[in-house]
Amino acid sequence: MDEKIDIYSYGVVLLELLTGRRPLEPEFGESVDIVEWVRRKIRDNISLEEALDPNVGNCRYVQEEMLLVLQIALLCTTKLPKDRPSMRDVISMLGEAKPRRKSNSNEENTSRSLAEKHSSVFSTSPVNGLL
Repeated sequence: MDEKIDIYSYGVVLLELLTGRRPLEPEFGESVDIVEWVRRKIRDNISLEEALDPNVGNCRYVQEEMLLVLQIALLCTTKLPKDRPSMRDVISMLGEAKPRRKSNSNEENTSRSLAEKHSSVFSTSPVNGLL
């Protein structure tokens, strides 16, 4: 096993936590796993909020944080292993996964550098280049 396979598995676990679903569910369809199910929602322009666990409160900030973590999970499950982040980067991105609120300039600089490294996660299109 190498780190990139572990990163993929970690992304699947994040998707399970965020959606409240198992990796394989009958509702996904024949031979469709949780990763492909979320990717299909994106391709079909279905709101990603619909993929989130409905048992989690409807607090706007919680939902925003969940969507940010969902983007990180999708980055972890990118098809090409070389395009997946390192676990160190995942931990940093998770630490930054909070709704846009006031932050000090040091946090902004850290966010900006990670955003540049993994721009597909932090771009206006939440999963730009991940499909």
